[in-house]
Parts: sequence; structure tokens; C-alpha cells
Amino acid sequence: MLKVVNAEEMRAIDNYAIEKVGLPGVVLMENAGRATFRVIQQMLGNTPDPLVYIFCGKGNNGGDGFVVARHLWNEGIYVRVFCIVPEKELSGDALTNYNILHNMNIPIEFVSSTDQLREVENEPPHILVDALLGTGLKGPAKGFVKEVIDFLNQNVETRILSIDLPSGLNADSPQVPGSAIRADVTVTMALPKRCHVLFPAKNYVGENYVVEIGIPPFVVNKPDIKLELLEQGDIVLPFRYPDAHKYECGKVAILAGSKGYTGAAALCAQAALKTGAGMVILAVPESINAVMEQKLTEVINRPVPETAQQTIGPESMETIEELLEWCDVLAIGPGLGRSEAVRKAVIATLEKCDKPVVIDADALWALAQDRKLLEAGDHRNWILTPHFGEFSRFFPGEDKENLAIHRIEIAQAFAREYNLTLLLKGNPALVAMPDERVYINSTGNAGLASAGTGDVLTGITVGLLAQGFDPDEAAYTANFVHGFAADHIVERETIYGLTAGDLINNLGFALKSLQTGQQGSNEPAI
Repeated sequence: MLKVVNAEEMRAIDNYAIEKVGLPGVVLMENAGRATFRVIQQMLGNTPDPLVYIFCGKGNNGGDGFVVARHLWNEGIYVRVFCIVPEKELSGDALTNYNILHNMNIPIEFVSSTDQLREVENEPPHILVDALLGTGLKGPAKGFVKEVIDFLNQNVETRILSIDLPSGLNADSPQVPGSAIRADVTVTMALPKRCHVLFPAKNYVGENYVVEIGIPPFVVNKPDIKLELLEQGDIVLPFRYPDAHKYECGKVAILAGSKGYTGAAALCAQAALKTGAGMVILAVPESINAVMEQKLTEVINRPVPETAQQTIGPESMETIEELLEWCDVLAIGPGLGRSEAVRKAVIATLEKCDKPVVIDADALWALAQDRKLLEAGDHRNWILTPHFGEFSRFFPGEDKENLAIHRIEIAQAFAREYNLTLLLKGNPALVAMPDERVYINSTGNAGLASAGTGDVLTGITVGLLAQGFDPDEAAYTANFVHGFAADHIVERETIYGLTAGDLINNLGFALKSLQTGQQGSNEPAI
């Protein structure tokens, strides 16, 4: 897993490397500039007579740009450096590297007006390097630097590479506070920042390279940094003995479905089986059981007494309690409907269930209406799987924009306070755990914005839970597998045609690819 930091955490890492390890700041700047230079080399390839423009500010980000300019010049690549502040405003390591350029007679042009940049518009380079602003920015870019950002975005048709982060973004925030460079490539130092992995800021980042700049791993991987990016190498699938039988692979009970919402129940049950659960019993209101018998072959269907509205209710509890005795794990919520009877049945089921449980969809609605159960007792065996709208119901009266901006911190606090695992769906999806760790998922795409895909995710999660994973493992592994299957589908088709059924059809391929650690030679089935 790759740590993801905010500006303060990155400063602390840099300071530790400088003050405790003894790595001079100018060495870190040299390493950062050289690593960026190598990425530029790759981008240029065999371009004849390459031309690179570098726009530098006054801080360490500008200093990185000066280092890049030197390496390009030494390689025989023609480079022009545009500095947007007077020479007297340069200081520290940035000034050191500026002086090196000056002593090497590398041309540096000081600009104070966008009128001086018209020739850049008329003779665009092969690559433009953005070294204007770094991680220290708070609030929107202002003044002349804002004018330069707007000019480059609107008037220069070329590839833009940003150093560390696109100028104008806030390292700590998913929001775009104002004018910001729209980069094609970003080279970030040591660790990604939050703006690199969270939308909408991520839209400005382009392809992101995380480069090593000499900071020792024990400094970079500080345990007090709780936010991490989940990668393919972190995924381990459940172990299965060669002589395993179905009862050892987990017995799943799913309480789902109502009139008009049979698909949600079927998708969840199929996904649980396809993920490897040994047995799945799907409990549905008795009036829709015949439909489920037609839809499903491998799943065992269990009709339960229903209300006059053809939903579960208090009258369903005797059958539900028998199911709770039988199962190893429970999933509850997809397609149940929303009524007082459903709410009572969901709360009663959760009160009686002492097994691991995945709570989704309409069961989340019921739980949000009855916070007493959430606030009482230990819920370490619970996995909640809300999308942002469902999650916001737990915070009535809170500003939704504020919830979205601070969703990492709010998810951390929620998981810690109620001692549960929270899988917060979205792009990217997050898994927050009671110890305040948050894993950002690195798979998935906009094709998942399709009805039923969340029901499939619930099925994958409960299927892994049934096979012995703890709630944290089940949640983050399911999250990754779900997105991984979606990515394979989109590689063959488009984001517009992805359906929940496609995900189930591609789960076997995705699991095989993850099991072997490679893509495999067979095409996934659509």
C-alpha cells in the first residue's frame, strides 16, 4: 500500500529527513529535479530538436524546475526558463539552483506580464513544465501567478508536466479552489498527496508518477499516516484446501428484495456465489419467491411471511431467526423497500444477529432512522456499504458539500466512533476502519454508475466474509475486485455499456487474474 499524505504530513517527512537523517534539502531538490527530468526524457522519446519551457515560481517547486532545466541543458535539449518573480525574491535551495543556472549561462527570463508570453503562444514547446506553486498553497491562486496559470491553460497548445502537483491545487483537498493548471502528467515527490487521488482535483493531475527522492522507507512509511492507496499487490484471495467442501467455504444468508426489486436480490446472491461462498440462501417476501426461483438456479430461495405491501415486516421474524441460526454471515438491504414495517424488521434482525453482517441499501436507510442501535454495543462485525447519499442520512442537517470535502476525516471518525468497517462507495471508494486507517481504492471507473452494481459489491463482500476474512479484509478486497472487474470490461467496451450482470460474468476472470498476479491470456466474458 502507498501512503497518501497532506501538506503537513509531507513537510514533517521532509523535515525529518533533513534534520534527523541528515539529508540536506538541496540534495532532496536535486533528486526531485533529476527524477522529473527522466520522466520528461521518456515523454520526448525520439522527438527531433526538442524544445522545453519551464515556468518557475519562487519556492521549492521553482527550485525543482531550475534543477530540471540544468539536466535538460546538459543533455543537449534546448530549454527556456521563465521565472515569474524577481531574482531578489528567490531564497534558500531554490536560490542555490538558480545561481547554478546563472553560472552556467543558461538563459533565464524574468516575466511580470502575460504580454511577455505571447511568443510562447506563437511558438509552443514540445513540453511545458509547471513549477509555479507547490504544496504550500492555501486557498485559490491569486495575482500574477493566477494570470500565468490562466494564460497557459487557455493559450498554449502543448503537453504540460506539473512538478509535485498542478499549480493552483490544494494538496490537502479534493476541491479545486480556483485557477489551476490542467496537467497531462504530474511527477509527485515521495508520496501522492490527497489532491492526486480524489476528485474533482484528480481531473487536473493527468498521469501521475510517484518518484523516489532519497527519503528512507522508514521515514516515508510512518505508521501515524493513516491514509493509504490500495494496490494490486496488496490483494490476497481466500485460501482454499484441495479437499474443501461447501460448508467450509461459508454459509451466506441474504435478506433482500421486494415487489419490483427482485433484480437487486438476485444480483447480490449471484455475486456471493461467484466470489466463492459455499452456500447462499436468499430470503425474500413470499409473493416474489416464484420469480426468484425462475431467476436463480444455484441459490437456495427461502420465502418469508410478508406484509400486505409485499415486503418483510415483523411477521417475517420467525423465519429470519431460523436463517440467522443457520448462516455464518448475513447480508441485508438490497431492494427491501422503505416502510415502517421494513424498518422494524431490519432493526430486529440486526439486534438478534451475532454473526458478521454486511448492511446495504434499504437496511442503511432503516439504520439511519434508528440511531440507538448504531450507538449501542460493539459493531466490530459490521460492514456498512453506503454511497455518499446514503451516508449523508447519518448526518441530518449537515452541509453535504462540507461532508464531501471532508469525507475522509468524517469516515475515519464514523468508523472509530461506532467500531465498524465503513465501505464508502464513490470514485474513489474508501474503506475506513476503527483504528482510523482509510484505504483508497485504485480500481473502478465511471461505468459503475449503473443500477445494480452496488448490489454486486454487497454480494462480493459477504462472499469474502463467509470464507473467513475479517470485516476490514472483506471490505477492501471486495472493493478492489469489484473495480478490477469493471476496469476489464471497460478495456473491451466502454463505460456506457457496463451493467451489473457484466460484473458478475467477469468476476471469475478478475479473481483468476488477481490470484495469478497477471492479466491472463483469456478474454473476459461480457
